[in-house]
Amino acid sequence: MRIAFLTTTQHGHLNPYIPVVNALQAAGNEVVLLLVSADGGALGEQRRQTLGAAEVHMVGQVQMAPWSDDPAKIGPMLASSPLADQVADALRATAPDFALLDSLPVLAAAMAGAQASGVPYGMIWANLGGVCPKERRQGRWLYDEQVGDYLTRRGVLWSTRTHSARSPILNVMPTIPSLVGDEAVTDDGVQLVGLPGAAGKRGDEVAFPGLAEIDVGRPLVFVSFGTIFFRRPDLLRTVIMGAVKTGAQVIAAVGDLAEELALPADVLTAPYVPQREVLERADVFITHGGYNSVAESIRAATPMLVIPLAVDQPIQAYFVETAGFGTALEPADVSEQAVADAVTDLLDPGRDYRARLRAAQPECGDSAARTAELVISAGEKLQRKREQ
Repeated sequence: MRIAFLTTTQHGHLNPYIPVVNALQAAGNEVVLLLVSADGGALGEQRRQTLGAAEVHMVGQVQMAPWSDDPAKIGPMLASSPLADQVADALRATAPDFALLDSLPVLAAAMAGAQASGVPYGMIWANLGGVCPKERRQGRWLYDEQVGDYLTRRGVLWSTRTHSARSPILNVMPTIPSLVGDEAVTDDGVQLVGLPGAAGKRGDEVAFPGLAEIDVGRPLVFVSFGTIFFRRPDLLRTVIMGAVKTGAQVIAAVGDLAEELALPADVLTAPYVPQREVLERADVFITHGGYNSVAESIRAATPMLVIPLAVDQPIQAYFVETAGFGTALEPADVSEQAVADAVTDLLDPGRDYRARLRAAQPECGDSAARTAELVISAGEKLQRKREQ
């Protein structure tokens, strides 16, 4: 079977999907990866090598900044985007039997292109928006309404209960019941397949000598606001210094801000760290709430302090807190003392954060393998229908 997979170049989207591409190939399928460049991002050679024999095609581009600007601009921007035609043309040219689309609002024009192409497709999510009840998305409603109007006009299914797109064939949510609980909207065909973030090469691994400098006599706090949202030096320094105030050892991923932050000498920093490896050692993770980071922290059974900065991150913050896997602070409420208090709470064994995370481990599973099984099954059903 020939399967297309469409996502962006962003780490938070490509990282969890590389294992899916490889699981599909391991099952004997041809895979075509259609990559949309986000903010000019490209696919480096190291990452390309992790994709094996998959065909890779760069298809159009998107910019992230408009999605934090005036919501009223989103609809006109999508309507004028060439991405719909570019994706439709790419799907027709590569001729897959089935396509799996990253259901990211930024890629709404790509979804419209898939619908126009006539290629059958399924949806997959790289955040919890696809199962989040709309009342938990109040800060995103104006954006959601623009996207929903654009997509429904072009024949794409739209869930008004979650303000997210749907496929009539297959909807895959990489998450677990312990995280999303009873509030998750799954009765319209969304299937939970386990968490992303399992072991396996992703092509962005780096060495971090700081691991050898950890003071094992102190709790370890890891701070990272991801690869897009880290550039908030005042907030980042306040968070780091709040963690330092507890007496913990701190590791921080700070991009190119290390000199500007002027941190104490025993704070271990790097532009980018091997996150999964650090999380296995950490006692607390302070994160912006990107879903890839949240999933990896759950897999490592590391309690989280989530400080959501934009887009889907408040959704992850809400579910982390309600699941008892951590706590959350609004950026406006961040102070050194507030962070220190939150970290102290998370380190308290009597609060059972780590116990709840450990109890969730049997649910984590291999979401890549399960996704591949569902995609293959959907494709085979379509083939049988065509042959009848």
